[in-house]
Amino acid sequence: MNLHLKRFHICRDTSEIVSHVIKQCLQAFYHHRNRFSEKMMVSAGVSWNGKTEFFSSTLKRLKSTRRLNIDFLKTSLLPECRRLYPDNDFVFMQDSAPSHHAKATQHFLQDNTPDFISSQEWTSQSPDLNPLYYSVWDILQELVDEGRREPFANLKDLQNVIRDKCHDVDDQTVRKAILQWKRRLAAVAKQNGGPIQQIFC
Repeated sequence: MNLHLKRFHICRDTSEIVSHVIKQCLQAFYHHRNRFSEKMMVSAGVSWNGKTEFFSSTLKRLKSTRRLNIDFLKTSLLPECRRLYPDNDFVFMQDSAPSHHAKATQHFLQDNTPDFISSQEWTSQSPDLNPLYYSVWDILQELVDEGRREPFANLKDLQNVIRDKCHDVDDQTVRKAILQWKRRLAAVAKQNGGPIQQIFC
């Protein structure tokens, strides 16, 4: 991690950052590989001001990922960011997934967000700095699996359960995860951009 990246992140007010998982408003794929031939894309964003809506879609084949990502940002995720931050004073954060790193996505975010952490400023160990990845998704997974004895009947069943359990991840839980962010950033900087899982176990 270069000094510019270090300065860039430490100066950020964590209350302004929208972490996109699906992406940072952070991006993640939930694959139930053993049962279903289709794949379900699950997406959400977290911030100090609250969570975005839960988004999901089932795709037999994930094609034109970059185009899909920009369409998703335009029609779903960024409107949610503006709902949470009506004064448009948020910082958009993504991980380094290929569709997020793409020039088209970077140009779109530059033109359509008040501020964002660009791919050039982002560490290769981005999951270690994304509240969705280092905390929220694991909590959601536990809630989805809690008390379940039977497998999901289909992707729709899985989708409905994830949506319901997303509402059980409260703002206090999200803020607790976000409060780790600056400590994690300092740890990644100390590791010269390397992984920090052994530090935050």
